[in-house]
Amino acid sequence: MQVLLEQFHLPAQGAVKLDMQREFVIQITVEEAQRKVSRWLRNEVSMLISADPPTLVIGEQVVWRVPAYFSAPSAGRVGVVGAVDVDVETGQLLNLTKCKAEIERCATKLASHLPPFTPFKVSAKYVPTNVPPAPKLVLPTE
Repeated sequence: MQVLLEQFHLPAQGAVKLDMQREFVIQITVEEAQRKVSRWLRNEVSMLISADPPTLVIGEQVVWRVPAYFSAPSAGRVGVVGAVDVDVETGQLLNLTKCKAEIERCATKLASHLPPFTPFKVSAKYVPTNVPPAPKLVLPTE
């Protein structure tokens, strides 16, 4: 697990003494945070965006920072497009409106650099010709 300390002002060089007294309770595990974000990304943003394992971020609020990455069927994993913070105590996903906009903006930018999609062509000799068409499905209007 990685831990990131935010909002500490360090000198450009020289000795550093870091004295930190901080207590918090981790109620949400790494896996739970990643699953929550992954589910939100798939349901609310795009099926092409998934979650990576998070980093514990200690700042004003202690959160799991879960990176989101974009992948394309024709190219595989393309790149990281943002991150979603999850409160370690409550499991609440934070700043979702801002996160969604940033993730969509970055994914669109990455997608614009991908080569055009070329569909896979199946040779006619492999296409079955002796299979009858499926019966038409008729649903009742109720």
